[in-house]
Amino acid sequence: MTAPETPESPVVDEDSVTAWHEAGHAVVYLLQGRSLRYVTLRPRAAGRMGFTAVRPRPVDLSSLAVVAHAGPLAQARHVLDTTSAAERYREDVTAEDVRVEAYLHGGHDDLAVIAEARRAYGLPAGQPELWAGIAHDLIDRYWPEIGRVAEGLLEHRTLTGTQLRACVPGLGFAR
Repeated sequence: MTAPETPESPVVDEDSVTAWHEAGHAVVYLLQGRSLRYVTLRPRAAGRMGFTAVRPRPVDLSSLAVVAHAGPLAQARHVLDTTSAAERYREDVTAEDVRVEAYLHGGHDDLAVIAEARRAYGLPAGQPELWAGIAHDLIDRYWPEIGRVAEGLLEHRTLTGTQLRACVPGLGFAR
């Protein structure tokens, strides 16, 4: 006798993973004191799933690399938190598979920024860099805030900079 088929979990649908991905970017941008115009699940450009619009200002490439890692890492944590190990085993998906898929999910923009930073700082292929670790630490420390932003995105599809700050009150972000 086999177990009955169950529908796929609604928390790992495309909108959900995109909301958590963009929320990771948005919160880390805010932690860096960046001013955000909006974050959306309705991107204007073809091939994009979501988009975080930042007000332009000079910023070092290493800060951008941390933000580039934050989206995929938040997405992967959300998927790992909302799917059971048994479900992943049944689908033959490892935690590493989930993380790799999260990096590929971002339309390759995240990977391009990370590759550009690696080249700029002279890091050879295979040499670890600190940016992923920094992003991972920020994701862990600000997971509840990332969750509030993701929930806001799922409810409204787009959040303005003011709405983003309302999702994460009391942290003294840039306007």
